[in-house]
Amino acid sequence: MTTPLITIGLPVYNARPFLEDTLRSVFAQTVTDWELLAVDDGSTDGSGAFLAQLRDPRVHVLLEKENRGLAARLNFIHAHARGRYIARMDADDMMHPERLARQLAFLERNSGIDVLGCSLVSLGHASEPKGARVYPAEHEQLMGTAVVGPLLCHATVIARAEWWRRFRYNESNRGCEDLELWLAAHRSSRFANLPDLLYYYREYASFLLAKYLRNRAHVARVAWRERQNGILPALVDVAAHLARGGVYVGATALGLRDRLIARRSAALAPAEREACIAAIARIRATPLPMPGKP
Repeated sequence: MTTPLITIGLPVYNARPFLEDTLRSVFAQTVTDWELLAVDDGSTDGSGAFLAQLRDPRVHVLLEKENRGLAARLNFIHAHARGRYIARMDADDMMHPERLARQLAFLERNSGIDVLGCSLVSLGHASEPKGARVYPAEHEQLMGTAVVGPLLCHATVIARAEWWRRFRYNESNRGCEDLELWLAAHRSSRFANLPDLLYYYREYASFLLAKYLRNRAHVARVAWRERQNGILPALVDVAAHLARGGVYVGATALGLRDRLIARRSAALAPAEREACIAAIARIRATPLPMPGKP
């Protein structure tokens, strides 16, 4: 069996309404030398049964009954991936057909970069583009944004397989798994982001108040610990993050969540909006290798 260039790691938990789009976006990639390693984390909505219908030798599906959380499933994926690179992806999102090609090309040209993310388009309830989120491109810029602003969008990152195996997630943590990982790795790693809008993020599907409150509390604990250790200058301003969190809680209680989520993103230029709509149409026209699916 040949070794694939890249493994797409897909942890899945109760994502059935979105899973078809997600999988079509994998099969729509211009890079075809991949394997998909999908782990169903005890879903109760039929996600596992849907995954099990895939018929492609590049696809490997593991169905688990126990819900162990994102960190545990990602550690499993990284330990068993056969690709030289491993890409993250969430089970309710989509990726641009050229996402893998562009990120891999950058990593091949820049051997000093360990972890590469990209910018994204935030999608609304009907998969319509709502706005753009562009992250700092250079490592030095990223080191000035941790906690106060996001370092990278976790679901967009690609890294070399050996990097993922060197830095494991804390499986006791069920929130902000990425932040703790970036902080653990930053002294011996270099991060970057592509400005390209290569990831389509269903923020409306993933935003839950209880989850947000849990994550916010965990960020505060991690930030305080690292501030005491003197790790990152940006971690001094924990208050700014917590104040912003209070705004989210209040807005959700007042029913203004949609407006607040939209404010997190920059406006899309007309050409960017049309490109996103065209890419999603291309994704949805991509055949799925399973019975009864065109």
